[in-house]
Amino acid sequence: MGAFFKRPRYWRYALTDLGGFVFAAAWGMRGLAVLHWPLWICGTLLAAITLRLAWGFLTRDLDLGRPEFVIDRVLAARTRRARVILLMAAGTVLSILHRPDLMLLVAGLVIGASYLPLGRAMKEPVHIGTGLAILLVTLFSLALPQPWHMLVAGLGTATSCWLGAALRLMNSLPPQAVRETAPEPVRAGAPDVQVLS
Repeated sequence: MGAFFKRPRYWRYALTDLGGFVFAAAWGMRGLAVLHWPLWICGTLLAAITLRLAWGFLTRDLDLGRPEFVIDRVLAARTRRARVILLMAAGTVLSILHRPDLMLLVAGLVIGASYLPLGRAMKEPVHIGTGLAILLVTLFSLALPQPWHMLVAGLGTATSCWLGAALRLMNSLPPQAVRETAPEPVRAGAPDVQVLS
C-alpha cells in the first residue's frame, strides 16, 4: 500500500479513473432500483465490481506507474468542459420544462458522445468503443416502456463502463500483473511510465 504514495503526481490520473467508477455505480444503482432488490444486495453487487476495478487501476496508476496519458490535452480539456456545460444546461432546461424523467436519457447521450473525442485525445480505442456502446444502449432504451427503459439505460450504461475499464486495464498492464492479484512493485531501473498508444 505504501507504494501508492511513491508517485504522488499520478494521483490525478487515478482520481479520474475512480470518478468514472462512481459514475458507473450510480447508473448501475438506477437500473437495479427497477428490480426492487434489497438495498444491501444492490450495494454489495456494485461494491464488488467497483472495488475490484478501482484496486486494479490504483495498482496500475500508482504502484506500477502506468497511467493512461492524454496526448491531445487541448481536445481533452475542451471535451470535459463541453460535457459539464451540456449536462448543466440540460438539467436546467429539463427542470424548467418539468421533465426530469428525460435527464437519464440526455446524460447518457452526452456522456457517451464525450467518450469519442476523449478516445481520440488519449489514442485509446477502448474509450471510443465504450462511448459507442453507451450511445447504442441509450438509444435502444428509448423504444422501451418504463420501467424497462430505466433498467436497460442504467445497467447497460454501467456495464459498458465496467467492460471498457476492464479491457483498458488488461491492455495496459504487463502480463504478469494481469495474472496476479497483488502485483509486485515495478523493479528499479524499469521505465517509470509508459505512454499508451
